[in-house]
Amino acid sequence: MNAGNAEVISTYESLRAFAASWGLIFFGLIFLGVIVYVFWPSRRKQFEHDARIPFREDDDDV
Repeated sequence: MNAGNAEVISTYESLRAFAASWGLIFFGLIFLGVIVYVFWPSRRKQFEHDARIPFREDDDDV
């Protein structure tokens, strides 16, 4: 194994470790953001309305 190949592997391993750690933090924050959005009290009425959409009977259905 030559020095150039070892440098490429080292760079790859460094980038992989960086992406693994910061990617976990990034997607964890996105997940928490979605949870906060869904359970925010002011959104409850809209979500309850949307949950009843499949059970509505519309007269224009053929």
